[in-house]
Amino acid sequence: MTYALATVRRDGRAVAAIEVGGSYYRLDRLAPDLLEGHHSRGLMGLFADWAASEKRLGEIARGLAPESPARLDPAPGIEEFMTPLQFPNKLMLGGANYYEHMRKEANKPDFRKEDGTPVFFLKPPTTSLVGCGKTVRYPVQSDKFDWEIELAVIIGRRMRRASEDEALAGVAGYAVGLDMSARDWQMNPRHPWKFDLFAGKAFDTSCPVGPKIVPARFVDPTNLDLRLSVNGVIKQDANTSDMIWGVAEQISILSEHVTLEPGDIVLTGTPAGVGMASGTYLKVGDRIEAEITGLGVLSVEIMPDERSPRTPRPG
Repeated sequence: MTYALATVRRDGRAVAAIEVGGSYYRLDRLAPDLLEGHHSRGLMGLFADWAASEKRLGEIARGLAPESPARLDPAPGIEEFMTPLQFPNKLMLGGANYYEHMRKEANKPDFRKEDGTPVFFLKPPTTSLVGCGKTVRYPVQSDKFDWEIELAVIIGRRMRRASEDEALAGVAGYAVGLDMSARDWQMNPRHPWKFDLFAGKAFDTSCPVGPKIVPARFVDPTNLDLRLSVNGVIKQDANTSDMIWGVAEQISILSEHVTLEPGDIVLTGTPAGVGMASGTYLKVGDRIEAEITGLGVLSVEIMPDERSPRTPRPG
């Protein structure tokens, strides 16, 4: 029985939920023992022992009656879906990881995997992660606000210097992710190296993830369609088969440098179709819908940020 996990806002509180057959059910009523000692951390508590949690969740999904009193009624609306994991220890992102993106948009028509190495960077999880709805604030310091759809990977076990087989076995699940980017700061001409991943990537509300986590055993990460639209116009339409470094390779390489922990999130790079390639950027009021095969639709709206800019724009 296929199931997924989500965190939804209900009566002003974050509620951990399991999704089965399109309906959502409160985990604190179905299996309070799974969250015992971890209520304040929501779904994060499941990853302390993901193997045991997954077995129990599968049993719950198979035996769940549609009319269960744990069912969320009415069903959660888009605005109620929070980012599934509220408190991961690390939020890591990969870049330059799709062939078409590199060859057509990064001006590297002769790019070869054997001549390259993966690009990774960090975002602060507590201020970057958001869920669906009116959640992304336009960074007032930027004039070139861009989108990137990415496959998000949820780590399910502690890993250090993992082989590719161990790395893939250590993945708990997948979700839809967005790497929001301030391109004028990322490609800042005043920066000593003309490239700044901190100012260009790590700002507040820059990493929507959701709407749910689908366990890894239900997902083939090598063949997933990714599609992103802005105000209903398709901008990105690709497949994970175009990845340069696959999920197993990226996780293995990351684990050479940092210890991966249960509940860590890794975004795995974006395909072609970003705004920077055409000089088309986001504005307040724009709606992004990002969809990956079997993982749902992550829908966010760009909202104004009332803060006054304190830093002169690049240029």
